[in-house]
Amino acid sequence: MIVRRRTWFYRLAGQRFAHAITFKNPLTAPKVREALRQTVGIPLELWGRAA
Repeated sequence: MIVRRRTWFYRLAGQRFAHAITFKNPLTAPKVREALRQTVGIPLELWGRAA
């Protein structure tokens, strides 16, 4: 099952707390990882928020 969400939480290596990121359109996890890789770095953990 492919999950698409607008709001995602991610944590980078060495960080204690998660950060939230919201997109205009719902995205899948691989697309979110790609976007984060280009902006902030490679996410260690990634969670989608159903809201």
